[in-house]
Amino acid sequence: MEKLYLSISFMLLCCFAYAQDEAVDSTQKTIKLNEVVIGTNRFPESRQNAAQQTQTITAQDIKAMNAQSTADVLQQSGVMVQKSQQGGGSPMLRGFEASRVLLVVDGVRMNNIIYRAGHLQNVITVDNSVLEGIDVIFGPGSVVFGSDALGGVVHLRTKRPTLAFDKKFVPKGNAFFRYGTVNSELTGHIDLNLGGKRFASLTSATFSQFGDLRQGMSFAPYGNDSLWNRYNYVQRVNGKDSVFTNGDPSIQKFSGFYQYDLLQKFLFQQNENIAHLLNVQFSNSSNIPRYDRLTDRSGSKFANAEWYYGPQQRLLVAYELKWAKMAGIFDDFAFGVNYQRIVESRNSRGFGKTFLTNRTEKVDVIGFHADFNKKIKTHRINFGADGQFNLLKSTAKATDVNVDTTRAASTRYPDGKNNMNYVGLFLQHQWTITPKIILSDGIRYNYVGLKSSFESQQFYQFPFASTTQNHHAACGNLGFTFLPTKGLKIAALVSTGFRAPNVDDLAKIFETDATAGTVIVPNEKLKPEYTVNTELTLGYTFNQYFRVEATGFYTRFFNAIVTDKFTYNGADTIVLDGKTGTVYANQNKRKADIFGVSARFTADATRWLSLYASVDYTKGRILTDSVPYPLDHVAPVYGRAGVNVHLKQFRLDVFTVFSGKKDIKDYNLEGEDNEQYATAKGMPAWWTLNAHFSVLPCKYFGVDVGIDNILDKKYRVFASGISGAGRNLFVTVRAMF
Repeated sequence: MEKLYLSISFMLLCCFAYAQDEAVDSTQKTIKLNEVVIGTNRFPESRQNAAQQTQTITAQDIKAMNAQSTADVLQQSGVMVQKSQQGGGSPMLRGFEASRVLLVVDGVRMNNIIYRAGHLQNVITVDNSVLEGIDVIFGPGSVVFGSDALGGVVHLRTKRPTLAFDKKFVPKGNAFFRYGTVNSELTGHIDLNLGGKRFASLTSATFSQFGDLRQGMSFAPYGNDSLWNRYNYVQRVNGKDSVFTNGDPSIQKFSGFYQYDLLQKFLFQQNENIAHLLNVQFSNSSNIPRYDRLTDRSGSKFANAEWYYGPQQRLLVAYELKWAKMAGIFDDFAFGVNYQRIVESRNSRGFGKTFLTNRTEKVDVIGFHADFNKKIKTHRINFGADGQFNLLKSTAKATDVNVDTTRAASTRYPDGKNNMNYVGLFLQHQWTITPKIILSDGIRYNYVGLKSSFESQQFYQFPFASTTQNHHAACGNLGFTFLPTKGLKIAALVSTGFRAPNVDDLAKIFETDATAGTVIVPNEKLKPEYTVNTELTLGYTFNQYFRVEATGFYTRFFNAIVTDKFTYNGADTIVLDGKTGTVYANQNKRKADIFGVSARFTADATRWLSLYASVDYTKGRILTDSVPYPLDHVAPVYGRAGVNVHLKQFRLDVFTVFSGKKDIKDYNLEGEDNEQYATAKGMPAWWTLNAHFSVLPCKYFGVDVGIDNILDKKYRVFASGISGAGRNLFVTVRAMF
């Protein structure tokens, strides 16, 4: 293996020597003064003018990363991502995660009626191979995007079809194949753009297969070489669950899966100002094993023989009309309607048990948005309306794995009709008082209605046949940007955010912990969560070669929904699936303070050499009448730093991704920090060293070679139930046609 790494290093040096004589490609400049972000407004705006902290991950960045999923793209870009299994990834932004971070794809919100507050894997259903960029907006984004954007917004933008205005028909495409050693990754991708003068089509397909993930084996935390090793696993043989010895304890047995993603877009350019776009996306996977649950113990035995998510399906069909330079009241207009279909399931069977329980959720979502843009002298006004209508069908069954017979089982959510409707109106205003002073403000009103009904009384008898909630929420922001001299930026922002309870908060019914015997029951008295956020940004850009920016923030979190002890029909215990459990329910019982700082640095040291670094620090405390205690979902110090060599036909990235430690005293032991998957001291600090090389010998062919986690360090991301990847050698072969 060492000879292989030496060979790669030699190849790298040869490529570098070859590329030094080539002209620098000016498009590779790291710092762009006119950088545009779409996330803070519905329409593009200059990043320099925005008061809110943002980060843009470009298509060029994504291509250079060669990441295996969109979750990995975010992690390599400096956003901490929690994982409970290889097929997942839950971004953490400013002390918030899961249903408190809003995911958006091509302007369509992905968060739906069942997004849970724990940890999510939905971000991987967007294919990173076809992304043209990701806008990460830090802090409340509720004015523009509505509910759920408490910690921030991750706006995933897929590529658009391109026209050929000067020719009748222009086909062009890209294809690549990648192999990675750490999990025997096999990924193939192809996209084809057919462009005419007025009509264009973009077709994309990606297939990925991942074997069991190997964790690092060197530099073990606290010198404990056996930490997180997978010594045994469960397999059913001859109708019996048996425990087998894992031949290689570094292999995280039963963590592999496969996934495929399809995208089809049609663009019709009616005239130079009016465009119609049809956007169809489909993602599906195999069963995805829940690795952490497969390692859980009940006493001296494994708690589960099987625990996996069923195929995760996401379908999006969206139509959008964009009308620029309108003659009349508005300058620009955008209108869209969309439909989403999401299918998820959880499948589990206890060790030695005969019944495999399947709980399936089918969600249908219809959405719309109408956005208007008007510029009046020094004022720019964006306003509009949006809505989303969610329908959920929750079913369950238990299958006898010995005789293949089924019986009814308790559903995860109410088994009748479940619907949740959002409708919002918003106004965003920007006033360029002078070229150096910019004021921005906005306001939103939102209505959220939720109704769930219970059809079956077989497993539990509720004192009500249905539960209904109607919430009215308002939020706003006020920002100030001061550009006193060329390159210097001072920005201040006050913003509020909200998150309305969904069905997962209101009416989830399931056994949360097989060993502790706790059961969550519905609580129809839940109210929305709110945040009030203040932040200050100082930034300086020198002559388009050097940029440094730091943002400090403070957030007060009100009406926080937490899971705590409850009573059901006057009792504090309940019988569910034949087991007696302590009653818990989600309740508005907390308020918290969250504060932190984020810093970014980028420098073009020469025409071909760039340096970069980022670091984020967050601290959160739940406020009590006595001593505050830790808020869950608060990541430790996290960041990345590296050096980039970019010449016309060659690119080299050498970088580190790092995390500070999370002491056990800073864990929330009642929340979702998963201290059971860490160590007795908490989660150790870690860092990885990585190198990615790309060579483009001609415009039709390219090769990427890289090594992630070169030192093969053993580590886990905070709150994760699966270890990070060990040393991974990957090779990508690209074709452009």
